Amino acid sequence: MKKQFLLLILSLLFLPLAQGKVKLPAMMGDHMVLQQNSSVKLWGWADGKKVTVTTSWNNRTYQASTDKDGAWLVKVDTPKGGYTPYSITISDGTPVTLSDILIGEVWICSGQSNMEMRMMGNAAQPIDNSLETLLNTSNYRDRIRFITVPRTKDEKQRADFEDRKWEVPAPETTIDCSAAGYFFARQLTESLHIPVGLVINSWGGSRIEAWMDEKTLASVEGMNVKAAGNPKLSMSQRLSGLYDTMLWPVKNFTARGFLWYQGESNISNYQFYAPMMTAMVQLWRNVWEAPDMPFYYVQIAPHQYKDSRDTGAALLREAQMEALKTIPNSGIIPTTDIGDEFCIHPSQKEVVGLRLATLALTKTYGVRRLPSTGPVMTKVDYSGNKAIVTFNNAPAGLFPTFSELEGFEIAGADKKFYPAKAKIIGRTNTVEVWSEEVAQPVAVRYAFRNYVGNITLRNTFGLSAFPFRTDTWDDVK
Repeated sequence: MKKQFLLLILSLLFLPLAQGKVKLPAMMGDHMVLQQNSSVKLWGWADGKKVTVTTSWNNRTYQASTDKDGAWLVKVDTPKGGYTPYSITISDGTPVTLSDILIGEVWICSGQSNMEMRMMGNAAQPIDNSLETLLNTSNYRDRIRFITVPRTKDEKQRADFEDRKWEVPAPETTIDCSAAGYFFARQLTESLHIPVGLVINSWGGSRIEAWMDEKTLASVEGMNVKAAGNPKLSMSQRLSGLYDTMLWPVKNFTARGFLWYQGESNISNYQFYAPMMTAMVQLWRNVWEAPDMPFYYVQIAPHQYKDSRDTGAALLREAQMEALKTIPNSGIIPTTDIGDEFCIHPSQKEVVGLRLATLALTKTYGVRRLPSTGPVMTKVDYSGNKAIVTFNNAPAGLFPTFSELEGFEIAGADKKFYPAKAKIIGRTNTVEVWSEEVAQPVAVRYAFRNYVGNITLRNTFGLSAFPFRTDTWDDVK
């Protein structure tokens, strides 16, 4: 008995003086991607007063102090991106090592269901080319990594989340990845030849009000803040619901930019959408301490909603275009040609990812001589019974050159619109529009309905023209 007691005492004497072990957030783990050429934040919680962080790419050790709650944060310098895996060792007495860390480009992917939609698709709603894409994911094991922030029933602001980690592409993991996000990352890594990390942070059916705080929404003139914060609303609909529970846990993770695919749930208050998105982007940039952080978003696709002939969705798209004027370093991609009248989730997510990547590559990464997005109407002139519409973003002209175009409408002074005939003038970036019902046109609209089928107007790179109207009439019908 005495011998056993003596052995116990000796074993206690030789225990390490410090038994602390740091707790790390879900955002920091094996396989993660850190933003290249940056000073990135690493953070967590610890029992001790000091935490050391050692990065293998430069063998440098950083020190951080914990606050009264045990939280710590440190900034570490990252090198140029590449496929070499690195490690990070974090210690408060007991070291924790994170492995297989890549350095590259990181993007935050947010919005509602069209961003959230996984590679496996939804019930009766497929993703084009998903099977081939999934079978080839092993080719991107060292090139793409992603983490998906889970939904929560907790309505309080959360600093972390559980049951999710950084994933390495494989059929069984990528099947649950955002399709739009994955296709974006695949094209980006193919073009830049460096790893891409995705932080997927979306909630189907969410309103934009849920992604901002009360102070930010209050800055938008005309908004009813009290109604937006009604506790009877679901968390994805209620003011700050997702800002607190989805965005807050990732706010420290350094990233290059934001991708945003949302708007369908805000058709009913489209008139406030542009200033709300402008205010939200300013808030997010302040949170990330990056005042010029790129913000690229997706035009909501054509869909019937309540009635295909209505214009509610068209007015939301118009608001999305207006936001370009008030959000610096932003861009939008068209989806005019890929909508589905009866399905709100277009299957062509590969097109969305490609166009988002094109936007990023041309505006953020310096790819030259390519249009970043689709043709946009710049002016209209009237000659006799015809309207002559000019577009930009078509350096080699518009297409299809010798076919009649659909989706145009024209009106005279009586403000009554008629379906119009339209064709491209030669090999140019102008379109002539006319109708036998309108002798003297004063207004033109293109694809300005919830849903218009057989949309073909595009530039020679296949980027679809954006919907538009030349009038500002209140009686939109």
